[in-house]
Amino acid sequence: MKSKIVIVLIAFIGGIAGAFTYQKLSNTTTITEVVREIPTNFQQANYEPAERYEGASAALPVDFRLAAEKSVSSVVYIKNIQRSRRSMSFMEYFNRGRSGSNSGIAIGSGSGVIYSKDGYIITNHHVIEGADAIEVQHEKRTYTAKLVGTDPSMDIAVLKIDADNLPAIDLAPSRDVRVGDWVLAVGNPFNLTSTVTAGIVSAIGSDSKAIRENFPIKLYIQTDAAINPGNSGGALVNTEGELIGINTSIISRTGSYAGYGFAVPSDVVEKIVEDLKKYKVVQKAYTGAEVIEIDEKVAQEEKLRNLDGVLIQSIRRNGAADKAGLESGDVIRKIGSEPISSKSSFEEVINAMSPGDDIRVQYERNRRLYETNLTLENILGNTDILSSDNSLDEDDIYFSGYLGAEFRALTESERESLRLRYGVKVSKIDKEKGFFRKLDDIEEGDIIVAVNRKYANNPEALANYIEQYYGRIYFEIVDKNGRQRTETYRFSR
Repeated sequence: MKSKIVIVLIAFIGGIAGAFTYQKLSNTTTITEVVREIPTNFQQANYEPAERYEGASAALPVDFRLAAEKSVSSVVYIKNIQRSRRSMSFMEYFNRGRSGSNSGIAIGSGSGVIYSKDGYIITNHHVIEGADAIEVQHEKRTYTAKLVGTDPSMDIAVLKIDADNLPAIDLAPSRDVRVGDWVLAVGNPFNLTSTVTAGIVSAIGSDSKAIRENFPIKLYIQTDAAINPGNSGGALVNTEGELIGINTSIISRTGSYAGYGFAVPSDVVEKIVEDLKKYKVVQKAYTGAEVIEIDEKVAQEEKLRNLDGVLIQSIRRNGAADKAGLESGDVIRKIGSEPISSKSSFEEVINAMSPGDDIRVQYERNRRLYETNLTLENILGNTDILSSDNSLDEDDIYFSGYLGAEFRALTESERESLRLRYGVKVSKIDKEKGFFRKLDDIEEGDIIVAVNRKYANNPEALANYIEQYYGRIYFEIVDKNGRQRTETYRFSR
């Protein structure tokens, strides 16, 4: 009898233990399910109504799906095909086979953005630089692209493919972008098509030395959205899927993403694209003034009330700023209705304009505010439309304060009309100060072909050579009418 009671007790205790164990295991499984990621739309996933999960979607402050869907179809894959310029050795020829397929061919890749439905594509200059052929791939189709034009200083290029009804991306004004805004980077990193990464805008423009050394473009949007090799030329979009920038560069010690990505703002990109479509060259506007950022040191030295605006450091004689009555030491506070808070905001406003545009400039002088009208000019100092034959870059003009002269490279049309392979034009001479005003036989408009029988082709190098030279010096000159002469001087220390 006792043995039966013991057996019953053991069975009873075992049942309780089993139930307890089952309950524990059941609770563990439930916890695992709760920890899993919950879809944003609870109704579609057959969960309880969303109001019972108040605050559950707080981990997803922005829904990126709409932006991704809108922008992915507007991003293309670009191939840069280059043929080898060197001759092939016998062993290379033997190992690659007689057919020569793919022999001597190098292929680079990047991304691009569909700008218009009729086939205009935006990408980076460095993506297509040196290409013998350019291919654009979009939705399993491959197109041969023609190069419309490039702006190397902003690292933007425009391509054209023969296609219609393409999904062109919508543009948003980059001037409305703020630090902290959510953004998506869309591109083809590591040959992975239509890849999307998310992040925020971490900075807008800067004059810090570290940024300038690694990223020479003056205007940019900085983001921590992952940008890797192959993303170049892709889209940086806002949460509406609208283009706010073209991804261009990263700062990295490894060549891969390290937290610092950069994009050219859409306002600047749109101006470049429209100019290249219409003129084949960007119509860049200049104020005729060199400006600097205002920091605490500058504000203290110039006795300024705050750090807003930009300080005019120098004025180009007879340039736009000079004609508008601006002077060195003035502080530009506003252009039109746009307040100027930094050099980057100043440059963004000017880069979105064209030579010949009239702007209203608010400036401060001796703690008083004034306004003046200024007509923007081109790099040659006038308001003419430039063509590819007479266009120049900023590096093609150099002013020497010591010499009191401005030098610039020759345009293509000037070279052809004067039949010159070399030469630097003396575009301006300061009649009040500087060394060149003492050289009576050299005038504005003269072209220095050579100095001491050394050909002149670079304005800055020419100026530096003259500044440091002493002794007898020979200038070979060609005037604007094509007449040649030699001028000899003796420079003393």
